[in-house]
Amino acid sequence: MVEVSRGGKPVKHRSFGTGAALLLSVFVACCGLSGCGLRLTSAPPEMPFELEIVHVNDTHSYMAGMDTYGAACLDPAEPCAGGMGRLAAELRRLKAGRDNVLVLDAGDRFQGTLFYTVNKWPMLAELDGLMGYDAVTLGNHEFDEGCDVLADYIRALDTPVLAANLAPGPTCPLRGLEGVRPYEVRNVAGRKVGLVGLANPDTAKLAAPCADTRFTDSAEALRAAVAELGGQGVDIIVAVTHLGLSADRDLARTVEGVDVIVGGHSHSWLASAAAPDLAAPGAEGPYPLVERSPEGHPVLVVTAKYGTEYLGDLHVRFDGKGIPVAWGGAAERLEPSIPPAPDITARLEPYARSLERFRATVLGEHHLRYADGMDACRSGDCLAGMLQTDSMLDYGRPYGAVAALSNGGSLRAPLAAGPITRGDVLAVMPFGNTLVIREYSGADLLAALEFSADAEHGKGARLLQPAGLRYRFDPALPEGHRLLAAELVDEQGGVRPLDPAGRYKVVLLDFLARGGDGYDMLKRGTVVEAPDPVDADVFAAYVRAHSPLPMPRVGRILKP
Repeated sequence: MVEVSRGGKPVKHRSFGTGAALLLSVFVACCGLSGCGLRLTSAPPEMPFELEIVHVNDTHSYMAGMDTYGAACLDPAEPCAGGMGRLAAELRRLKAGRDNVLVLDAGDRFQGTLFYTVNKWPMLAELDGLMGYDAVTLGNHEFDEGCDVLADYIRALDTPVLAANLAPGPTCPLRGLEGVRPYEVRNVAGRKVGLVGLANPDTAKLAAPCADTRFTDSAEALRAAVAELGGQGVDIIVAVTHLGLSADRDLARTVEGVDVIVGGHSHSWLASAAAPDLAAPGAEGPYPLVERSPEGHPVLVVTAKYGTEYLGDLHVRFDGKGIPVAWGGAAERLEPSIPPAPDITARLEPYARSLERFRATVLGEHHLRYADGMDACRSGDCLAGMLQTDSMLDYGRPYGAVAALSNGGSLRAPLAAGPITRGDVLAVMPFGNTLVIREYSGADLLAALEFSADAEHGKGARLLQPAGLRYRFDPALPEGHRLLAAELVDEQGGVRPLDPAGRYKVVLLDFLARGGDGYDMLKRGTVVEAPDPVDADVFAAYVRAHSPLPMPRVGRILKP
């Protein structure tokens, strides 16, 4: 048994195996000091401790894994990368015979595939309960359907949900909910390890929490938790966060006492220091990233992309004072060749069968080839984004709309070439956003485009996907001065500059019209009377009317 302290009250928690501690020397010998990114310093002789942290983030209900195009696989028997079966198999292999392994999930389990659209949170609660997580935190998408739904999910879990910065008000269903706490203390192989969770404080802008959902400052919440844990004699602290890689690195540099940050939200990929593709597009640094605390101690920051494709595996040696002195590991791809756990595959089969009626309804087809998928739609023009906004503008033109706007984060999968089913559409647009038409000043639209350009490195979920409009920006310029041009494009391809003093009717997702993703300027639009259809329904009608789909006009999002 492994002793666990929850808010200072010891309880017992089941251990997944006991035995010898991790032989870090064997790990080093297998991959080499430079190859694993392992760094050694002279450690005090008293009681060094070796810990292995296995982690995932932003799994987004990729229950059967991901295909080579980044689309969600919908059959657990398919040879796809990742998926809950392969994840469970690897977690069990890594924990077998070891008592110093922690398994963490950094949030965003809800949403992202047809599996979730059809089966919702009960499916996740069942499968998450079989993964052996030691703790999880909350992503913004856990709030997409409100706090009542989230509370039901948490009650069904047998896993601690950690969120030190979550401070629900009196009317919020999460207030006082058993199962949610700021931190957890684990007695791991005879050493106390503190786990602190941080949920995404921008949830009100990104999802649909109840009005009384509140968050405190993440850094202050972490400092307070570290102080409390220190009072309990805990000198090894791991933060599990859903803030994004940039925010995690800032926390590492500003909050003393944290040793490891396991993060999510930004879908970042950190390549092994030994990997030849470290400098390849998409890699945001080595695994782990090493920051320094205010007192100069190393803080290891890790994350593992998204969609169950990767599993992070961090090995850390601590000295007797709880300071990391050696480390190594990688975010390893869960290759299709890994046999999935048979019991998980069996559990997934009825959920996969529930998707069949959606997959059987063919709406049309396309034979187009263009960049697509979650990463592409957060970086620039993408096929799904262009087709989605074209369908929106096609719907909105009879009401006077001259442009359409969506956000990259609303698009969760590529639209693969071939037959297009109802299931394909719901996989691309799973959120049930409604379309609204608003009239804006040109100044407000320019402010929205500037805000889009100000996303980190000109990328991210808030990047605007347009139709009837194109814009050019330079992400290397100072924030607030990146937008270089914005022009309306009519049906014949005619172009005219967006006039700050003009008035323009725009069809957009209700999420954006409510100020989602921080677009407060889009809350200022004047309502244009029109139906409020669901985006997926409008797109389905567009596919039926225009199949096979023509190649959309490209060059909408222009960068140097």
